[in-house]
Amino acid sequence: MKRILIISLALIFAGSVFAQKIEVREVSGKFRNGNQNALSTFIYHSDIKTVQKEFKNLLKSYKGKISVKKGEMFGDDLLITSVSNNTLDVYAYFVDTKDGAIELVAGFDLGGAYLSSSLHQEQYARVAQIMREFALKATEKAYAEYIKGESKDLKSAKKSHEKMIKEKTNLEKQNQDFKKKIEQNEKSIEKMSKKIEDDAAKLKEMESEFDKLKKAESKIK
Repeated sequence: MKRILIISLALIFAGSVFAQKIEVREVSGKFRNGNQNALSTFIYHSDIKTVQKEFKNLLKSYKGKISVKKGEMFGDDLLITSVSNNTLDVYAYFVDTKDGAIELVAGFDLGGAYLSSSLHQEQYARVAQIMREFALKATEKAYAEYIKGESKDLKSAKKSHEKMIKEKTNLEKQNQDFKKKIEQNEKSIEKMSKKIEDDAAKLKEMESEFDKLKKAESKIK
């Protein structure tokens, strides 16, 4: 029953992968310095610690200074040349959602104004693409790890199954050996019973003859 439940959950989990589409939305981010325009996307099959580490590595690639305080990541003076020739600041936080996905919310301070689709159309499109590519790669990597784990579980389950089959075969062989031994013992018992019966008759005759000898001894004078 437990094995069936695990398999069912795995199928539900796997099925959810194909229903997921990596998208980037424009939202109002709740940062430590107040509500600011931001971009949001979701990473699936991962965890906050892993996503934080991977996003931090992404920000580091833009040659700025990265710090984390009270769960909020700050990228200072990042140079994202596909977005701007000037440095910018990035604020980001991560949310563990009820369905298991990790939401990444990031605000991009261009220097006086936060990136928005209405004011910075071209730049917004480029940042949205960066966010989407990050979420897609992070999800693919996390799912690959999940598949790796499932592969190990499957291998272990097969090994356990083969072990049970072997044990069953051994028990069946033992039963066959026991049956043969029982049959042999029954035949031996039957022969022994006949011998005991014959021997009992002989023993009775010997006892009778011995009694006669004892009586004869008393007559010797």
